[in-house]
Amino acid sequence: MRLLKALGILGAVLLVWWSFQWPSDSGDVASRQILSIREEPERIVLGWSGPVQEPMSERIGAALDRYRSDPRRLVLLLNSPGGSIHHGRLVAAAIRGRDRTIDTLVERAGVCASMCVPIFLAGERRMADPEAYFMFHEASLTSNARDGLNRQEIGEAEKEVLSRIVKTAATDDLFRYDIGIRGVSAAWLAVMRKRIAGRDVWMSARQLVDEGSGIVDNLVRTSGR
Repeated sequence: MRLLKALGILGAVLLVWWSFQWPSDSGDVASRQILSIREEPERIVLGWSGPVQEPMSERIGAALDRYRSDPRRLVLLLNSPGGSIHHGRLVAAAIRGRDRTIDTLVERAGVCASMCVPIFLAGERRMADPEAYFMFHEASLTSNARDGLNRQEIGEAEKEVLSRIVKTAATDDLFRYDIGIRGVSAAWLAVMRKRIAGRDVWMSARQLVDEGSGIVDNLVRTSGR
């Protein structure tokens, strides 16, 4: 009976699987989100700095629409600690849903952490300075999912087991469908999936290229932030 109850709780938690997040910094989100636009003769650079949270997809989508008919190349410059898996998927969809080429770039000393990586991978050309940094780690439960588990009448050990089961499934799903896309090495991804167990893994763009990850298409020298 206790096992059946636990399985029922697991099913309920799985229903909120989509709202998982990769942790980002705390504090007011909107005040730390900056979208800059720099027009150059051959390209337009949309610079995003801040967490992957609302209203990132709306702001990025509006900026892309603004330059829909502009013949210059569009580049999305990223500097982000990551954030919501659900919202990151909306941003990636906004990039892929436009009928034109959009490149992604991380500059020297810039960071593309956790859910920023799938957004970076949505670019047609994925460029980074050799000294740009990327971070990978496991998914985490949202506060709503944690509250849901805490309200269940089960022991702490059972809560921990259920939490780990769902977190593992969500992370596997993320690696399979959001990171394991065009050009990314399946063998490298399998190794990284094991490396992130219980910890954050930071890598420079140079290291990612040297390991043949397929995350970064081209290394480009930049002046930095």
